[in-house]
Amino acid sequence: MRLILFSLFALAFSTTGADAKYSFCNMTSYVLSAAIGYVDGDRLATRGWWRLRPGQCKVVLTERANPGPYYVYAEAISGHKGPLRTWSGEIGLCVENAGFFNIRNQDVCRDEPLRKRNFYEVQVTEAANGVWQSDFTESDIYNVYSAEVAGVQRLLNDIGEDSIRVDGAMGRATQRALNAYRREKGLAEGSGIDDALIDALIEDANAREAKLGLFYCNKTDNTVWSAVAEPREEEVYGSRGWWRVEPGDCAKIIKGELEHDHYYVYAAIEEGLRERALVGGDKPLCVNPAMFEATSELGCADQSLDEAVFRRFEIGGASSATFDFLPEMFAADAPTQ
Repeated sequence: MRLILFSLFALAFSTTGADAKYSFCNMTSYVLSAAIGYVDGDRLATRGWWRLRPGQCKVVLTERANPGPYYVYAEAISGHKGPLRTWSGEIGLCVENAGFFNIRNQDVCRDEPLRKRNFYEVQVTEAANGVWQSDFTESDIYNVYSAEVAGVQRLLNDIGEDSIRVDGAMGRATQRALNAYRREKGLAEGSGIDDALIDALIEDANAREAKLGLFYCNKTDNTVWSAVAEPREEEVYGSRGWWRVEPGDCAKIIKGELEHDHYYVYAAIEEGLRERALVGGDKPLCVNPAMFEATSELGCADQSLDEAVFRRFEIGGASSATFDFLPEMFAADAPTQ
């Protein structure tokens, strides 16, 4: 998925050591999942995920924020429409893809590229006196209240209320939509925004998104490493990978409602030191042993990439589709690596 980088600002506050802490504040219209990286003795540790509602602040480290580098990352929840949005940088660190985590060994994701995220470096200063706050922002500038309003407006859009404008202003249209939603969900009536309202909207947005997109399911007895290619313009395809799909598991490859009538699929099975590629393909496209994103507009050699033959997957006009990897889809023999 194409990642979008938004600005992130860190604000330092002078206080006493007894109040030392590191906080995150979400000043965007998106619900965020956030993580932090920090020096822990002789190791670099990562910790997350914290759910941040729009307009919400949370303490993520109660320890003193020592002068020096910290690393910050956030991504919008999957329930938001459109490509995945991230607040990120260029420093790859390990995370877990679900649930709370506290990782002190950055080697754990060496062979699992999808467990890495690109963190943004923040330099905490001496003047902060142990307290630091990182604000996640976007191009529209919101305060705490207007971010909260913009957040419910965006969530209303995500569940199908497309006429609501995301502007952070509690206008009549927004009030009417929220009142109708409260009645529909059996929530307490009121003119304000509370946690129960936001959480219900988040749950509905995530449930809607969970049904949409392109999924790969592994029906083999081996780990499958997979890639996808989708049309970008006439006769031009963008290919990217890799998704590791364990036997019996499924993975979402493309989020949101599908926009094309076909996609191209590539995969290979790990079998000891051997690798067996997906057969039945007819479209040579670019791949790379590491995580990659490439275009067919340029030759693979020009991009310092390898070439693989992708298999066409017709979906018609469906908003979601699943490609099942079956044992018989893979080459019977492969050379030893």
